[in-house]
Amino acid sequence: MPTFSTAVNTWQCDENDHLNVQFYTEFGHEASAHLLAGLGLGPRAQRAAGLAVTAAEDHVRYLREFRVVDAVEVRSAPVEIGARHLLAYHEIRNPADGRVAATMRRRIVCDRPWPDAFRARAEAALMALPEAAKPRSVGTLALPDLTLAAAPATGLIDVGRTVITPDECDEHGCFLPRHQFGRYSDGAPMLWNHLGFDRAAMQTRQEGSVVVEMLNHYRRPLRAGDLAVVMSGLAAFTSKVLVFTHFLFEAETGTLAACAEAVGMKFDQKVRKIMIFSPEDQARLAAAKLRF
Repeated sequence: MPTFSTAVNTWQCDENDHLNVQFYTEFGHEASAHLLAGLGLGPRAQRAAGLAVTAAEDHVRYLREFRVVDAVEVRSAPVEIGARHLLAYHEIRNPADGRVAATMRRRIVCDRPWPDAFRARAEAALMALPEAAKPRSVGTLALPDLTLAAAPATGLIDVGRTVITPDECDEHGCFLPRHQFGRYSDGAPMLWNHLGFDRAAMQTRQEGSVVVEMLNHYRRPLRAGDLAVVMSGLAAFTSKVLVFTHFLFEAETGTLAACAEAVGMKFDQKVRKIMIFSPEDQARLAAAKLRF
């Protein structure tokens, strides 16, 4: 069913002149609300039933670029329904050419069993998850439930320290998924520099970086006023691909709020092509791998 539509704004684009990863998450987040409403359990119905419905996991594959003023549309369907969970599939398209720009699979959980009527509607609307939307290079790492104090011993580095602000939170006061992905994106230059790639020099040469796939696990909610720390590192690599991990902590208690796997590549902005890491690059990367 149609669940979201918009157009890409200039302020949503990054140094590669394309839509930043965090906004794909935002599109899927809003589409999830419309999908639930289309199945009979929108925000008002949830409040009336006294249900707490949250996101537990987001898997996104970034397949094609969105540029400024491109139109965006999302169509969605459930792909799995259980007693207290639902897997939602969101297909993010550019309606100008009909091509799929990204796919998102979200695991949604409820604090109580789903109402019978909602579950019946979801079962009637089930579709199979397309092959192109299934995890390709993520989901194999067993990310530990680290504490902030234990993170440096694994090789993770501090890439961001911020405060959660009210405008970054939802109507329940919880940190929005878009801004979690945004924190990872904002910390990426620090991580690339740590791995021996001078991001300022790369930009001068018209070289950037892109993420093609991400899997984020929401462990514990953050709220307005909380202090956030992102620790990131390199889990694996090939001659073209880097697999990063990101850990988002609440700083006062040191507890883990979220963790993610992200597949990144070096990107030639002139010809819009992926670049190959030199033998010297790969030697540095091998020395920087995490120790879980």
